Amino acid sequence: MTPLFCDDVEIAASSPPHALEMLARAGVTVYRAERIAPGRLKIRVKCKETKKIFAIFRGSCYTVKKAERARLAKACARALRRPGALIGAALFTLAAFLVNVPVLRIDVYAPYSAAAARQVLADAGVCPFSLCDAEKEESLRRALLALPGVVFASVEKEGCVLTVRLQEEEDTPLPSPARSLTAPRAGVVEELTVLRGTALVSEGDAVSAGQELAAGYFLTEEGEKRETFAVARCALLCEWSGEFYSEEKSGAAEAGALAAAGLAAGGEPVSARTSVRAEGEGYVYEVTLTVRVFASVNME
Repeated sequence: MTPLFCDDVEIAASSPPHALEMLARAGVTVYRAERIAPGRLKIRVKCKETKKIFAIFRGSCYTVKKAERARLAKACARALRRPGALIGAALFTLAAFLVNVPVLRIDVYAPYSAAAARQVLADAGVCPFSLCDAEKEESLRRALLALPGVVFASVEKEGCVLTVRLQEEEDTPLPSPARSLTAPRAGVVEELTVLRGTALVSEGDAVSAGQELAAGYFLTEEGEKRETFAVARCALLCEWSGEFYSEEKSGAAEAGALAAAGLAAGGEPVSARTSVRAEGEGYVYEVTLTVRVFASVNME
């Protein structure tokens, strides 16, 4: 694959193939070569190899001339000649990032409907590492106002923190507690703590998304079932896989794929596996992550 930073070099030679052989013997990799005129050869090499080429042909019958910079090297050289434009572009990029910084924390302030408000956010796809612009904030505000007993709702994002505030009627009834704990994702139960109710699975069990983990009942000594609401929490080990494209095969590209996978997978990273394959003019990194996901019911 052609490197991002490279130069185009012209060589005047009576025997262009011999010139290429000299470069190959010297360990110079040529990424593109074309005959532009009789006895004139144009090649593309890494920027750091250009001085080496001049040294190889110094004192010989070959004439070497640097034609132009190519790809990012050319763009960077042009940008460095215009520092004002470069600074402006950097400030614009920074401003765009600050405006579109993902949500990292969600604070909900509501007397009675905090759980219902969080469900509205989840249904709208607003969660840690998601984006939330002004249009999304307004749609969330309207959805929150539709909750029973809510008379005022505000949704504000400052930096990476999304804050939701609700005002409710004084006679709004307390919401009924959830009766059972269900798995938010498919995975393997790593830990399950049940303070009230009945555990339906054990540590090490594989569960599916939405499966009931702790039920809202308990059995008396006589074997009679008594209804209650569950108080429980669990930790699940969940597997996530994804593919990420890169123009190069390098440690930096692999690290970037891992970082992107961590954001997409959510949860707490436990382990990771990566593999890479060539595809077209670039490479595809396949990342498989195991993450720890927590869930609870009627517990903070």
